[in-house]
Amino acid sequence: MSALKKTRNIALGYITAALSCSAFAVTATPGSLSIAAGASQTVQLADISGTLSVYSSKSGIATVSRVDASHYRISGVKAGSVELEFKDRKSSAKVKVSVTTSTATSTSAPTALNGRLLASNCFQCHGTNGSGGFDKLAGKSASEIYGDLKEFASGQEDSDGIMAAHAMGFSDAQLRSIASYFANIR
Repeated sequence: MSALKKTRNIALGYITAALSCSAFAVTATPGSLSIAAGASQTVQLADISGTLSVYSSKSGIATVSRVDASHYRISGVKAGSVELEFKDRKSSAKVKVSVTTSTATSTSAPTALNGRLLASNCFQCHGTNGSGGFDKLAGKSASEIYGDLKEFASGQEDSDGIMAAHAMGFSDAQLRSIASYFANIR
């Protein structure tokens, strides 16, 4: 074997060893979250190798939705603690999530204001108060609007489109608030 081949093989061995070391393990930031039920926060992942899977130690406490290749939205569903494991083909990273009870009041005024504030993001394309634009939303049933938003948020419909990008940014409670707001506009 020539000296050049030996040197190349040694170099390839070092590169292979370096690539397989834990310095390239998937990481999650932050490693722990405390969120209220109905609220959400984003986790950033780095050094992902291949396809990423998410596992939950308890179902029903929090949901996880993909925002983009390295960001995932954690939404609090009900009070409790859960450990989420983000696993790629080489390693995994864990995020501990503590969900507290929601501090929202039961009066309708804050909900209406919250719905309008959240829905204002939609006015650019759907017109002020959902009055037109690409699709008129004002006066449609809340269940129809909510169903459409959930399809976009889950990626079932046009997963690479602008609606999916917007819908993925909201928690389930926020999507319901937006749908309710538009349904009550006449």
